Parts: sequence; structure tokens; C-alpha cells
Amino acid sequence: MQLHLTSGSDRSPRPAPTVVGRLALALSLALLATSVASAVMPRMGACGACATHQGAWELVAPLGVIGYGFLAAVGWLGRLLLFSIGGAVAAGVHTVLLAAMLVEGRLCPLCVIACALAAGLFLVILAGASSRARLVAGAYLPALIIASGPVAWALAHERAAEVERQAFAHAIRQADPREALAIQVFEQDQCGYCRDFREFYVPRLERDFALQVRVRFLPATASTWVRRTPTIVVEGGPIYEGLPASYHELRSAVEKALGARK
Repeated sequence: MQLHLTSGSDRSPRPAPTVVGRLALALSLALLATSVASAVMPRMGACGACATHQGAWELVAPLGVIGYGFLAAVGWLGRLLLFSIGGAVAAGVHTVLLAAMLVEGRLCPLCVIACALAAGLFLVILAGASSRARLVAGAYLPALIIASGPVAWALAHERAAEVERQAFAHAIRQADPREALAIQVFEQDQCGYCRDFREFYVPRLERDFALQVRVRFLPATASTWVRRTPTIVVEGGPIYEGLPASYHELRSAVEKALGARK
């Protein structure tokens, strides 16, 4: 490996790899792997749903893949200055993202891991770049300030979507109890889980509840708050982002909603 966190010039002959250099490069590669996992997992339906490609946070993981790919490349090539500044920027951005998660009260395990890796990388770089520590540390604060703007906008967008979600849930709860119980299903093309719901869940609902329920299918693009498909909204009941754990869970929710009408 050609990453050497020393005080010499990037153009000077490169000394033998150091333990600090190896550790820093390993951390940058771990950050790249975490970003790739964050970008790929939602599209693999790991939670029984497909991503809708909506939402203000959609670009975080792809940008992370690009950024950490670049960081790992310059580290491998021994470009100390770029690598050091990149590590500081990563730490600043992840500090803001961690603060946003704490404000929202939702901690993404992969994001927390990425935050810890970015902080560790920053500390390792500072420990191994004595003559440039001030320059490296100086890149942290501007990155934190610049990242705060887009993250604040994303939080505002997320809260607006949540208000719309709650308004929709409230409206569907005010439906006429004399009509069939409404089950709203938001879906999108090319979503295998949406097809599974139509093929395996809907026939059982129709068999178990006959005319007591009415399933209505809507495009996911009809509502900005829909993040995954299928999103299933049971009148007077829960909202499922993705398929329920089992059909029996959905059936119990429908029975409870019907019982509340009596």
C-alpha cells in the first residue's frame, strides 16, 4: 500500500508503508463498503419492500460511494494532502448526519457504523499527519457548516412528508363506517413485493372478509410521503411500509379495525 501519513511532501520518495497508513486506508475502504451496502440494500428488498426513489435522503448513499471511492483511491496512490482533507470532510459530514438522526429519533445501524468509521479515520489521520494536522483539522469545520444546509433542508422535507402522511392516515380513519373497510395500497411497476401482495394477500383477504373490505391500488408517485412499496394503509389501523411479516399479521389488523367500527 502506498498511503504514508508522514510530514514529507507528496512529491518526495515514498517511504515504506506505516501502521498508521495501513489503518487509515483500511478505514477508508470500510467506509466505501458501508456506503455500497447502504446504497444496495434498500434496492434488494431487504425489508420486504422496494424503494420508490423518492425522498430527500435518496442521494446520501450514492454520494457516499463516489466520495469514499475517491478517498480510497487517493489513499492508495499516496496523495496525503487530498486524503487527509477528505478524511476531515467525511468526519464533518457524518457529524451532521448523526445529529440529524438524533433529532429525528431514528438511528440507522449502517449510518452509525459509518459515523464511527469516519471519526476513527479522522483521528488516525490527525495522529499520523503531525505537520499538517492544523490544515486537516481546519477542513472539518467548513465541511460541517456546508453539510448543515442540505441536511437541514432534508429534515424540513422529511417533516413535511410526515405531516402529509399523518393527514392521509387521519382522513382514511374518517371514512364512512357503513362502507367496506378501505385498504389503500401504494405500489409501483417492477416491484416484486407489490406483485406478491396482489397474488398472495389480496385473494386471502377477499376470501376471509368478502365484502367487508375494499382494496384500492394507487401509484406510489401519488403521495410524496410514500418511501417504499407496497405501502399498505388499513383504515383505522396501521400503515405498513412493505409487506407485513405474515398474512396473519395483516388479517389481525383488519379484524381489529372492523371490530372498532362496531
